[in-house]
Amino acid sequence: MKKNLIILLVTFFVGFIGFSQNVSGVYKTDYREMTLQQNGNKVTGSYESGNGKIDAILTGNILTGTWKNSGSNKSGKFEFVFNSDFSAFTGKYGYNNSSPTKKWNGTKIKSTNTMNVVSPEVETILQNISGVYKTDYREMILQQNGNKVTGTYESGNGKIDAILTGNILTGTWKNSGSNKSGKFEFVFNSDFSSFTGKYGYNISSPTKKWNGTKVSSSSSTIKVPATQETLPINVYGSWAHRGARDQDDRLNIWQEGNRFVIVISWIDINTKIWKSYKGEGEFEGRQMNFKVFPSVVNGKTLDQGYMYHYTISPDNNVITGYYTKNGTRNLDANWHYQRVTEKL
Repeated sequence: MKKNLIILLVTFFVGFIGFSQNVSGVYKTDYREMTLQQNGNKVTGSYESGNGKIDAILTGNILTGTWKNSGSNKSGKFEFVFNSDFSAFTGKYGYNNSSPTKKWNGTKIKSTNTMNVVSPEVETILQNISGVYKTDYREMILQQNGNKVTGTYESGNGKIDAILTGNILTGTWKNSGSNKSGKFEFVFNSDFSSFTGKYGYNISSPTKKWNGTKVSSSSSTIKVPATQETLPINVYGSWAHRGARDQDDRLNIWQEGNRFVIVISWIDINTKIWKSYKGEGEFEGRQMNFKVFPSVVNGKTLDQGYMYHYTISPDNNVITGYYTKNGTRNLDANWHYQRVTEKL
């Protein structure tokens, strides 16, 4: 291993957002003709019935947002699910804050060849929701890049993929442990310290409770210029449960580029002797997924079927994790490591 350890830098562009599909065009819908204009992942539009207007976000093939009829002074939320070639959508809408349930389908009759892209000079101020949250389904860690939010949560080894619009986070969730998935919506309070949320299964509208409160965070706001760098991954050092020096389990991590080597040490409760596992691998975003081997078993390593799964917080100060054995998760083993000040 080289002596000089390199921190992995991950850069991203939010001024120019690439989409393989363009929903801009004219659609024949259940409420007469609708014209959509796409700008990055932002979509606005108008439709003839009631002199209506929409404001929405495109996530994959799903367009979610709000509608308003100036003629009737009514408004609400909607969701359009586009087919594979984006030539038509199956949609539904609702009134005020109600979940969309009424039919609103459409077929494209005219499309544009190009779509607008967010100007590189535009700089927006967004609230930063990155951090660790205590939720109805155990701890959740959110990472924010512009208005794009991804995250993990402990229950079911879950992951989310979402878009932040104002104080509302909407997207999809998936539990690899149970192989279930669905949609969710989180509505944050005024200082973004907690959210009131709900979720649903598959394509059903979210109705089940999923609330959360932030327990640790990065800076209060973030700037989203045309080009910026994400927080570097830096886990080199010594870690312990809640950062306490008197804990009987430790992580020692070495890092070189996008690779890491980790030694997990703990005191056996029966023999009172320190034991250790060693693992290594490559970062997967802010995930560390690796197989571990005992340091010494009769002079050699031995695969016992253990896989460890760690998630690094956006500020690099917390590592949460669990392990599986032969593909089955141990629900009683959930760790929350923080840095300790002494050197390795």
